[in-house]
Amino acid sequence: MQFVFPTHLQLVNESSDGFHQELLRGLTHKLNNLLAVIQGFSSLILMADDLEPSVAENMQHIREASLGVSQLSERIRSAGGCAKLSPQTLSLNEYLGVVEGALMEPFVKNNVQLQADVQQGLPPINVDPTKFKDILVEVLKNAAEAAAPAGGRAMLRIAGPGVISSPEQRRVDILVTNTGSQISPDKLAASFRAFHGSKASSHLGLGLTIASMLCHQMGIQIGIASENNETVVWLSCPTA
Repeated sequence: MQFVFPTHLQLVNESSDGFHQELLRGLTHKLNNLLAVIQGFSSLILMADDLEPSVAENMQHIREASLGVSQLSERIRSAGGCAKLSPQTLSLNEYLGVVEGALMEPFVKNNVQLQADVQQGLPPINVDPTKFKDILVEVLKNAAEAAAPAGGRAMLRIAGPGVISSPEQRRVDILVTNTGSQISPDKLAASFRAFHGSKASSHLGLGLTIASMLCHQMGIQIGIASENNETVVWLSCPTA
């Protein structure tokens, strides 16, 4: 199986403390401040008892749109390599139990079965727990959504050094596999490029771009392969 990696993004040349990253971080912060004003005043207006139904409906649309822009702003910041990370030593065996609800949500929503094979006694890795969860949720959500239409299934496999990658590399490897769909070679090559996802136009196509940026910041290798009606995303994490 041939994996595609986000090398075309030239992440090795990116720095989370560079000028453009700092500029984007500042701009999104200013934008969020303005959105907070819109959200606050629209909420106050909606609390009025004598509000006309048409006005209330319009204000609700305004509030929902501003909340959507706030969420998009945070995703853009992550996609631009501007996420602030707080790495710490993390035991995956314990961590998975803590975030199990968030990881299982897309499978419950899409009625897709998830099989898990997690090796016991995994060595700890050094990641930002919140951002690492964002990566896992994004990858697992993609697997659930890809498997659902054709009645496919998904698998999560986590193994320690020497099982998937060589023992000298000292890496914990995570494989997320889904059956029931296959990504065409042209779309696979653009998997990590912003706004070039393989999903419908209603999706922004930022998920794997954000995941690759966060992986780069935490020293995690990410790759994707798709053949024989099966897609695999590979996360290779250095041990702490």
